[in-house]
Amino acid sequence: MNDLDDILGSALQRRVAAIHLFEGEAPSARVNGKLHPLPFAPVSRQQAILWLQGLVGPDGWSEAERVGTGRILFTGPNGVLFRGRFLAGEQRLGIVLLPILPPPPIEEQTLPLALRHLADLRGLVVLSGGIATGKTTLLGSLVAWLSRTQSWRIVTLEESPTRFSYRPERSWISQWEIPCHFPDMASALASTLALDAEMVAIDPLYEAAAIEAALDLAESGKLVLAAHEAEGGAPAAITNLMRTLDQNGKGSEAERLAATLRVAVSLTLLARRDGQGVVALHEILPGHPAVAAAIRAGASASLGEFVQVGPQGGKRLDEAILELCKAGVVSAEEAVRHAREKERLLIHLEGV
Repeated sequence: MNDLDDILGSALQRRVAAIHLFEGEAPSARVNGKLHPLPFAPVSRQQAILWLQGLVGPDGWSEAERVGTGRILFTGPNGVLFRGRFLAGEQRLGIVLLPILPPPPIEEQTLPLALRHLADLRGLVVLSGGIATGKTTLLGSLVAWLSRTQSWRIVTLEESPTRFSYRPERSWISQWEIPCHFPDMASALASTLALDAEMVAIDPLYEAAAIEAALDLAESGKLVLAAHEAEGGAPAAITNLMRTLDQNGKGSEAERLAATLRVAVSLTLLARRDGQGVVALHEILPGHPAVAAAIRAGASASLGEFVQVGPQGGKRLDEAILELCKAGVVSAEEAVRHAREKERLLIHLEGV
């Protein structure tokens, strides 16, 4: 039988975001948004049940058998905390575990210019992307980076389970989970005003009440970093926020969004052709007066005109992807997968 500590130890060496242990399948791990098999035999039902009985105890297992699911919290190899959920149905048994680790360190020189001076900003910074595009990791890394460089009180608000742990350095960090500490994101955001924090990190920001509360914090002079799930880049993220406010009868909030937005960033991760990790492209929508005017006017379709990609800006996402492909950094297949205008990119890739 597979040893659970061996599986977890092997996964931790790969800097995984999640570990999947499903009946009848070999253990697998999510790395850079993709699932990869681990070098272990398929998990049997008996094996998974023994693991769960040991992790949740007799009472927890009895309850799991009754309701068909449950939560896990335990300390694994090297003192790493794991959280997760499991299914315990008759037809299927599976476990998904998330290691709670410090976020990857940031090298300031790799950040786009719009993010290198975050400590000097006050207002709303939106970090966007689709599922498993790295926005939550970027948010955690920015929190850890700022906590090392500033003496701040920082509050992180996350939907359970939390993804990262933070080492206390120059800053004081309070981690709150929804719904463990507050019933919803809006009430948690309202409570942060009493803490006199310089920065609040939100993951995710999507409900109208929470958006309004985040704007309150941004107006009060705090730096507010918010992760928002959106396909289509930074303009799509701001359009989503505008649409959510409008659908909830809060269209007048567009003025506050325009006044407090400092920058919106969309992250795209492309697998390197040599298999050595990923390349990150940051799509930047700066919060300058022209962007603010477009938000006030509800002209979301024009936001794409102001987007910049690349260390010095001046590019569009597909242009940056094409450069990476021509330089041999990413494959043509990977380039097309992430391109916005795939047919046009295919034309440019002929002969590459």
